[in-house]
Amino acid sequence: MVHNGSKVIVMPSRALATVRSIERDSSPSNSAKAGDNVAVSLSGIDPIHLMTGCVLCHPDFPVAMATKLELKILVLDISMPIIAGSQIEFYVHHVKEAARVVRIVSFVGPENWEDLQKPPQGSSNPSKVDLDAAVCVEEFARCKALGRVFLRSLGNTVAVGIVTKVLEPKLGPG
Repeated sequence: MVHNGSKVIVMPSRALATVRSIERDSSPSNSAKAGDNVAVSLSGIDPIHLMTGCVLCHPDFPVAMATKLELKILVLDISMPIIAGSQIEFYVHHVKEAARVVRIVSFVGPENWEDLQKPPQGSSNPSKVDLDAAVCVEEFARCKALGRVFLRSLGNTVAVGIVTKVLEPKLGPG
C-alpha cells in the first residue's frame, strides 16, 4: 500500500522518491495498492530515473531483477514453433526485452495446463528463458502483476504464460 507522502524506491534505478500525489480515474486519491491502475506523482527524483517498466517499491523490500527465468506458457500460434534456441521478444508488465529459449523440460495443454505424456502440436513449455538484460519480475504465485508474461516473434504474439521461478535474482544498479 502506498500513501501520499510515502517514501518509495524506484526499481531498477534504485532511486529514492516521495509520493507527492495519487490519482485514480482523474480524481485525487490518498492511497493505492499493488495492481491498482493509478497515476503517481513523485518528488525528490531526477526524471532520468523514471522509464517504462519502473516498479515502485517499499525502500526495505525492492523487487528483484533477473535475466534467467522459468516459465509456464501456452502457445497460441502453432505455426511458430518454440524450440530451444528460439529468439523471442519477452514482455512483462510494460517491459520488452530480447530473449532466447534455453531449455524445454515439459509440455502443457490448453485445457488445464497439466503436464501431458504426449505433447500436443504447438503447445510447448519453455522451462528456461534467458533475457538480454535484467527486468523487474516476480513469480506469479507471489505477484500476479509482475509474473504474467507474453512472448512475441516476428510481430506476432506466439505465447502467454506465467513466471514459475526467478533464477539468480539480483538487485538493480546502485
